[in-house]
Amino acid sequence: MRLSLILLPRGAHGTREALVAVAQAAEAAGLHRVWFGDHIIYPVEILSTYPGTGGALGFNARTPQLDLTVAMTLFATATEKVGMGTSVVVPAQRNPVAFAKQMASLDLVSGGRLALGIGVGWCAEEFEALGVPFARRGARTDEYVKAMQTLWTDPEPAFEGEFVSFAPIHCNPKPAQAGGPPIWIGGYGDAALARTARYGRGFIAGARLSDPEEAARIKATIRHKAADLGREDADRIELATTFGLPDRAAFAARLRELRDAGVDEAAIPLQGRSLEEIGDCIAQIPDLLR
Repeated sequence: MRLSLILLPRGAHGTREALVAVAQAAEAAGLHRVWFGDHIIYPVEILSTYPGTGGALGFNARTPQLDLTVAMTLFATATEKVGMGTSVVVPAQRNPVAFAKQMASLDLVSGGRLALGIGVGWCAEEFEALGVPFARRGARTDEYVKAMQTLWTDPEPAFEGEFVSFAPIHCNPKPAQAGGPPIWIGGYGDAALARTARYGRGFIAGARLSDPEEAARIKATIRHKAADLGREDADRIELATTFGLPDRAAFAARLRELRDAGVDEAAIPLQGRSLEEIGDCIAQIPDLLR
């Protein structure tokens, strides 16, 4: 099992000092990567239910949060080896041509260390504020991914779709990784599992994958669906979990159980850690599986 981190670049963690400290500590500890959470904005009034919790946001929406691309660029320049990923970004809320350019540039300057974790989004009020229809966001997401992969691979890409179309264009640079950054799928419903089976490199989720039996079932389900769709790499689709437990011994024991159940990566949350705690916390992470 690979060990990683997950953070929101907001508040105390959304500063240059904090991001450089996390980057350097993660690299020194030999962690696999750092996943970055994202929201473009937070509406003052949110009636949508935050997925996975059955309730509202678990943090103060007023707290300043860095733009995802800016935070990850800073992280990339402070490291040489540790990877980075989005967990998750909502492509449907962005212009796919501009976003493909940003992610290609980030992958290139980082030396091919980017993983793109995506979701369809859950906050209808955020979509409304951004001027994007909330309805059919899943179909929009799938089409945007196809358009972005075309932009990443074709010398003179063109695309004709329901939600995005463009005549042949020059869109350079291309990503460092052939074909573009690997796509990971985040979500809580069966649609996310189906999306992973169709084109995901892996599935990343929170508490849903903290139970070993459920994790094993989900992995088998995704791989079976992918094989039925004719994917030759079905048996290489991976699982990543993002959860924490307050008791270190219990958390380490659960990680070992999840590893044995087939979970490939665990992203340990930094939320709630002070700047003074970050270095020691990260340095101790590799010991969790020893």
